Amino acid sequence: MKKDNIYKNYQALIKDKDNAVMFYMNKMLNTTCAMFEYKGLPSTIPPFELEKSLQTRGTVGVIRVDGDLYALQGTLGGECNAYGEPQQYVVANPWLHLNKTYTQGVDVVVMKNTPYVSTVSDIIGRYAVLLTDSVITLNMCSVLSRITMLISASDDKTQASAQMFLDKVLKGDFSIIGENAFFKGVTLQTPPTAANTQMAQVIELIQYLKASMCNELGINANYNMKRERLNTQEVSASTDVLIPFVDTMLRSRVNGVEAINEMFNTNITVSLGSVWKLARENYLSWLSDEQSQHAHTVNEDMDTDKAEDTDKTEDTDKTEDTDKTEDKK
Repeated sequence: MKKDNIYKNYQALIKDKDNAVMFYMNKMLNTTCAMFEYKGLPSTIPPFELEKSLQTRGTVGVIRVDGDLYALQGTLGGECNAYGEPQQYVVANPWLHLNKTYTQGVDVVVMKNTPYVSTVSDIIGRYAVLLTDSVITLNMCSVLSRITMLISASDDKTQASAQMFLDKVLKGDFSIIGENAFFKGVTLQTPPTAANTQMAQVIELIQYLKASMCNELGINANYNMKRERLNTQEVSASTDVLIPFVDTMLRSRVNGVEAINEMFNTNITVSLGSVWKLARENYLSWLSDEQSQHAHTVNEDMDTDKAEDTDKTEDTDKTEDTDKTEDKK
């Protein structure tokens, strides 16, 4: 890459919307590929290729070709079962010389990203568009913030003097204005300072969009820029939102892996990985502590109630004994 093209090339990641959207999508898809860990996969099914197909296409078909298992992209079709689900999977793969229709449960296992065959790229793409527009706005605000004053000149000579003055200031040199006509012919205009306020709002919007995208994908990200810390209840509440979607994706993969093991006599397992595994472990640990604390509180309340009932019984017995003694007298 030539040195004079570096700025222009990388500027396309900001101003060219298609390049910018693809940049955000590829970056986040590279992250989500670490969401699940597989063990026991054959060498012909790389975990990255399996997850790439599931997260971007929604399905992947596991079939046996010449004695080896492959996870190939295809299209659902054919006759539907009682629940309206297609029972056939059409695969076209030039490398393996395949152009064949397979039947689920007979010669292919179709793994799904979610029960609704939704993709992760749909979520990422939606936020990538919003982030692209926001970053373009931030870039515009950043450029406009350079304009602290506008100089207007009444004639060419004054314009040349003003340009010379600015050039020397830009170079870091002291500049002396030698003509009084310069002051008479030059007018300074100060633009409004709303650009700085808008820039702060755009930065907050970008932070919010990034955090929202991560939260939808099960990554806990705080978008509140005005608070230094969150309490335990706020953290647990946000975690409650993160867990279900990731659990749904995990359950779909577990069901697919179990079907593969049964049909092809393999021993494949899948589990959460990276920060998703840690988040789930932390959530389960917190939930266990909360349940233990709740049980301890309930036991204390029951003991207190028993003690109060005992005190009331003793007071009643004492009162009855006193009444009996007075009656005897």
